[in-house]
Amino acid sequence: MVRFEKFPLLLGLVLVTTLVGAPTTAAGPVCRDAEKFSRASFPEGFLWGTATAAFQVEGAVDEGCRGPSMWDTFTKKYPQRCQYHNADVAVDFYHRYKEDIKLMKDL
Repeated sequence: MVRFEKFPLLLGLVLVTTLVGAPTTAAGPVCRDAEKFSRASFPEGFLWGTATAAFQVEGAVDEGCRGPSMWDTFTKKYPQRCQYHNADVAVDFYHRYKEDIKLMKDL
């Protein structure tokens, strides 16, 4: 199940980054060969990796051995500062890790 609660924020961030951060010249984008960018652009043996932050992905704040992090505590103590959001569920990696790891493997 896809969660769309933060989609408008993400879309806005992508739009702003694209409009403000894209290097251009009068003739167009600086990186004209960007369309040719692929895995083959990297040297042989290049290692790809992934990373996460527990607060952003785990969820399950009160399950198993996972206790509240400082951010869990902060979002509960000052909910108005976080627009009443917290990471009690997040993307629920705690329960969906097998699916997520398969997705990473398939990249």
